[in-house]
Amino acid sequence: MIFNNLLTDSKEIKQLVLDSIEKNESLLLTYFNQHCFNIYNEDQNYQQILDTRFKVYQADLGVFLAIKFLEHKQVKKIDATAMNEVIINELVEKKIPMTIVGGNFKPEFIQNEAAKRGINLVSYHHGYFQESQIDEIIRDLNKLKNTVFIIGMGVPYQEVFAERISQISDFKIGICVGNFLEFYFGTKKRAPVFVREIGFEWLFRVITDPKRMWKRYLIGIPVFFYRVLKIKLTRSR
Repeated sequence: MIFNNLLTDSKEIKQLVLDSIEKNESLLLTYFNQHCFNIYNEDQNYQQILDTRFKVYQADLGVFLAIKFLEHKQVKKIDATAMNEVIINELVEKKIPMTIVGGNFKPEFIQNEAAKRGINLVSYHHGYFQESQIDEIIRDLNKLKNTVFIIGMGVPYQEVFAERISQISDFKIGICVGNFLEFYFGTKKRAPVFVREIGFEWLFRVITDPKRMWKRYLIGIPVFFYRVLKIKLTRSR
């Protein structure tokens, strides 16, 4: 069960990335929240690549509570956006070359933001492309050497894409970040801090983007807790 294997220490996650860069070792890293768990239960391919190819960390209140409920572990809740910002800041400080795939930003916007933030940007590609384009994009990305891939395309597309890139010879490190890029570059606002702290960022997202988010949370949260309870009852039997 994936809850047994989730990374739960933010310092350990940061060090994992830095060690992989220093040792020139391959790493696929992603987060795991309530929405991810629901997809994990419904998408066999996503489930398989997370179980076999990725390092995965717990990343929201729901999964945090599920770990405590199922595994009886004392863990700290990790905020995926904050975690990704810590990682990006480390890469910026160390001037690590980065390739960003995701969002729908204009190239000149990304270039300006990269320069302003000190990002050693090798290349940028938007995240809205067709399945038929993936092989061509991967061939282009294969030309890039010694770069960390920051991939923000949403679950499960970003993990599937990262895993496919990982098959190319010079690929080393891919970090999946979801919609973090929009928050990081300031094109979308997060919930106020106090809303995040009391665990209601999901409600803020439903209110501000109901068309896209209502099903994920208003249906997804009850389904998530039902599945967690089912695991608990199965173990008890």
